[in-house]
Amino acid sequence: MYISKDKTFNTLHEYFDYIVEAIGFPAVHKHFKSDTVLSDGIKLHVDVYEYDASAPTIVFIPGTAIYGLCYGDLLYKLGQTGYNIVAFDPRGHGQSEGLRGDYTISEIMKDAENVITYAINRFNNKVNLMGSSQGGIVAFYMAAKDERLNSVICQNFADLGAPETLQLARHPRLFKYIKLMITRHGHRLPNVQVPVTSYIDLDKIPVQYFGSARAFMESDPIALKTISLRALQSLAHTNMVKPVEEIKVPVMVLQGTADSIFPVAYTQAIFDKITSKKKFSLFPNRSHAVLHEDADAVIPEINKWLQEIYEPQLEAEQA
Repeated sequence: MYISKDKTFNTLHEYFDYIVEAIGFPAVHKHFKSDTVLSDGIKLHVDVYEYDASAPTIVFIPGTAIYGLCYGDLLYKLGQTGYNIVAFDPRGHGQSEGLRGDYTISEIMKDAENVITYAINRFNNKVNLMGSSQGGIVAFYMAAKDERLNSVICQNFADLGAPETLQLARHPRLFKYIKLMITRHGHRLPNVQVPVTSYIDLDKIPVQYFGSARAFMESDPIALKTISLRALQSLAHTNMVKPVEEIKVPVMVLQGTADSIFPVAYTQAIFDKITSKKKFSLFPNRSHAVLHEDADAVIPEINKWLQEIYEPQLEAEQA
């Protein structure tokens, strides 16, 4: 049973059928098939779009509090250009098992690792990991860990172990003291829930069809409204498995210049440290919701990047 702001639905697909009619949301959910992947004994929900078994695959990680099908319009259009898509709901999110809103960055990395294995077994080893916001951070962290990946595509990223990350909080000075409190006392009350709005200003993020991220999350039947103190502690400080300069996996970064959460200068400073193949695509005057608002502008840039990744392989195979 799924309960939205004013209606009850038996399945999540019923909710999507409803918003298709009520607000004109694209009916792309009908093109995805559901499956499950085990991660630490937890059943993760995955939504799969199959283009061709021999085509490259994009494994997708959603942002904080939401789930794979929230990006259905982008993912379906991207899949149609020549890719298999495997979007997963991390533990505690969406239709996956796990305590609601209770996770760590390291645990989502484990989820990503298992879904990457699933994608390789179902299709082939041409796998790219893409993530949005929190998902972009996890994708970047996985670039430092999993060299099975052909590339990662990050809509925003961060180095959560660096002090500069404080500037990403809604109230940096306040978050500095919260971070100190979490470090000292978070282990005592790990499952206490913290409102997502306490550290992200959802009103400043426009979301097509809904108006704002806040309006969307208030109406969606399974979007998280809170996350655990343990999850917030993880977002406040998690080290990468190796320094940014030692990453070997190719990295693409996408960002709107009007992003209200990730300043371009912050992203640029991390990007400049990357020594592997890399690309930084900026979208003028676009917000943190660039993947929702500007899919048609983002997709050609992703296609160019993946062509650069796979053209050398094709040339080697044909030689």
